[in-house]
Amino acid sequence: MKVRLLIHGPGKGKYNMAVDEAVHNAYQRGHTGPTLRFYRWKPACLSVGRFQDVRKQVNLENLRQLGIDLVRRQTGGRAVLHDDELTYSLVISERLLPGSILETYKAISQALVNALRNLGVPAQLSELEKGVTARDPRFKGAACFSAASWYEIEAHGKKIIGSAQFRKGGVILQHGSIPLSIDYAKLVKCLKSSSQAHAGRLESMLSNKAAGVCQLAPRPVGIDELQEELIQSFEITFGWKLEKGSLSPEEIAETVKLCQSKYGDDTWTMKRAGAGVNYED
Repeated sequence: MKVRLLIHGPGKGKYNMAVDEAVHNAYQRGHTGPTLRFYRWKPACLSVGRFQDVRKQVNLENLRQLGIDLVRRQTGGRAVLHDDELTYSLVISERLLPGSILETYKAISQALVNALRNLGVPAQLSELEKGVTARDPRFKGAACFSAASWYEIEAHGKKIIGSAQFRKGGVILQHGSIPLSIDYAKLVKCLKSSSQAHAGRLESMLSNKAAGVCQLAPRPVGIDELQEELIQSFEITFGWKLEKGSLSPEEIAETVKLCQSKYGDDTWTMKRAGAGVNYED
């Protein structure tokens, strides 16, 4: 199966989220096919999940002082600081990647695991004990990397990739953060805490539970090398033929519109959103 491959350089948070949605919408309309995309962020950006309460969980003043952007994702889950990282997104029909949300999440995660193992990172899929759901206390933290959920990716007991999935109109959008390194102190400053002591405990907890690729790999790994391994892994894992492409004029126009009317608008960013089927990371 042919899958379009989009490789984008660093972009603002509102642009990155707008492109993901524009591609998803174009696919729903039958104007494009399956798409695997890789992109980066500049400046650093905190993305919050569709249902998070920004005012209760995000330290907006610290974001301003640190020069970190803020954007709300279309997908669920918790806050992610996109800084020294590579992000992937996959848009594909439910017919071409059949199964439940968890089953497709697991399949995509396996491709990510295979790529990390090729880089010497002993990655594996996490599996929680039977009956555990996202309502479990361990998932109440504001930060995505504070705990691993079903079929998330871990190495040496630390979460290494955080992903989330959204479905609408029979089309899947899954995207995820693959940090090369995590600045725990910087992430904690982005979130509200009740005291300096509480912030210190959160930073310590995150350093014990999460890490970036370069913090776990046996040798330095560059972002381009990571990207190439991921491309090869998706091709081998799914039997796809990835072909480099570009956004269509329709997708570009919709991206610009979404940047202005949605992702760059405080109404969307500050207000918790509603409908959609999500798998929270």
